[in-house]
Amino acid sequence: MKAIIQQRDDIHQNLVWTEMLTAPKFSMKKMYMVVHDRSQIVVWITLFYGNVARPRALVNLWLACNERLDTRDRLNKYGLIDPTHCCFCNADETQQHLMFNCSETKGIWRKVLEWIQVDHNPLGCRHEMEWIIQQTKGKGGRAKILKLAFTESVYEIWRYRNDVSFGNAVQNQHTDGKIIDTIVYRGWTNRNLRTHLAKLMM
Repeated sequence: MKAIIQQRDDIHQNLVWTEMLTAPKFSMKKMYMVVHDRSQIVVWITLFYGNVARPRALVNLWLACNERLDTRDRLNKYGLIDPTHCCFCNADETQQHLMFNCSETKGIWRKVLEWIQVDHNPLGCRHEMEWIIQQTKGKGGRAKILKLAFTESVYEIWRYRNDVSFGNAVQNQHTDGKIIDTIVYRGWTNRNLRTHLAKLMM
């Protein structure tokens, strides 16, 4: 409520607001651009435009983009756990390591990329974010499939990591298969992606 009241007070002191009150036609776009803080726009927001991934996968991606996944190093800072080693190897489990520096998760992501017919060597979370943002700038089917694949991969890898961490019986060979199945299922509902998916499935 304080933020809303503050916005109201700021608008009333704005010269554009006074101009709009006396103008023959009120321009909502012009007013929005005045109050909108452009400095808060993040580059990864484009990953969510036209992304047909599952809602829970999108939420998980949002957490990853904000570096808020509860990896062991993050939990250790709050004093919740002592060991910080990755559940797949002996390195410290940071988000940068888990997505996709770890040989286990890197292998999963590479298999998904191979299925999409993309030749790329993953080099860690930040690098992958930059790479995927560059690769998905267009509005074509390939860009949308890459967005979907990245989102679902981050989600399934996170689930896989949780299953291993909590001692649930899992098999790695099914993780990339699950991701590919989800890409096909979610993508097939979008008429524009069917042609691209059909070529990949041939």
